[in-house]
Amino acid sequence: MARSLREIPGIDSQFSQYIEDNVNEAVSGVKSELAIKLFGDDPVKLQQLANQIVDAIKTVPGAADVGTDLLLGQPQIQIAVDRAVIARYGLAVADIQTIIATAIGGQAATQVLEGERTFDLVVKLRPESVLDIDSIRNIPVFGSNGERVTLGILADVETLPGLARINREENERRTDIKMSVRDRDLDSVVTEAQRKVEGAVRLPTGYRLEWTGSFENEQRAERRLAYIVPFTLLAIFFLLFVTFNSARFAVLVLLTVPFSAAGGMMALPLAGLNISVAALVGFIALFGISIQNSVILVSRIIELRRTRSYEVIEAITEGAATRVRPMVMTALMAILGLLPMALSTGVGAETARPFAVVIIGGVFTGTILTLFILPLLYPVFEYRERGTDGGPPGRA
Repeated sequence: MARSLREIPGIDSQFSQYIEDNVNEAVSGVKSELAIKLFGDDPVKLQQLANQIVDAIKTVPGAADVGTDLLLGQPQIQIAVDRAVIARYGLAVADIQTIIATAIGGQAATQVLEGERTFDLVVKLRPESVLDIDSIRNIPVFGSNGERVTLGILADVETLPGLARINREENERRTDIKMSVRDRDLDSVVTEAQRKVEGAVRLPTGYRLEWTGSFENEQRAERRLAYIVPFTLLAIFFLLFVTFNSARFAVLVLLTVPFSAAGGMMALPLAGLNISVAALVGFIALFGISIQNSVILVSRIIELRRTRSYEVIEAITEGAATRVRPMVMTALMAILGLLPMALSTGVGAETARPFAVVIIGGVFTGTILTLFILPLLYPVFEYRERGTDGGPPGRA
């Protein structure tokens, strides 16, 4: 579609989804995945600055469908009344405006009654009388003393480029630069685009720009996750401490989080995906699954040490051997359940795939590393009761 549309002169294309457009417009006021709002007073200057920003962003790899609103260029017939000339004929600006409105658009002269309905009777010149600019200049006007002149004598009638649209936000004139991201993560594209725009465009006093759209949503979500993730880990630590009655074992279980996080980070580029809000949410779900697996293993080892007085090595060996099946079944349930989502390509896949890929990759590596590395770390974290040497773990 893009190749076909490029063959048509004067057309700028941008590809999106109907629902996505509505969501973007509701969030940022612009129908685009990523947008820059440029504010200023002079529409001509706004158009020049917007074109400079577009030229700078087009050099950024991954930036696609870059374009801006065309504020100027709409051909208009503009009539500028010469006040000095109309004063000599005893006319006012309102008189000229009334004549123009009547000739081109029509004015209600009287009303027509038809049954119980009333209609305005509109009077205007015939279409051929205002067909072109010369005909408009020849529209007759009568002075205060009855002298007959034409509109071209009383005003300058010219065809000039005018405003195609007027956008305002919070009482400021605004234009938009729109773009989307292809084959690259949003953060790196925006960061490079901001750097190039700052280097190539100098905004005059009174002009400013705002980056909005998906980037703004991602920044907002990352700020929230910056509080949610530490709070979640702290809450998990508290629950683990209550479960094991030991801070050391709680820390041991939390050490499995990096094991799973490494798998999630490696799975994203292998699947051709980048870090996104959906991927970050997937990491949170992944941490819960990995901690569940490690709790299954550590609790079994502690049980063997406390109730059966196994030696450390025996308890670790027996615990790991007996917990392989439930840990693998838990991992397979998550992987097989999310596999269709990870392979999806339909509408919504841009959100579902990162979420599923992170969990699948993290569960795979987390399960393997938990089974082999966590038992090796257990003796370091086991707390030996005072006065014993190799007894079962007690309170920390």
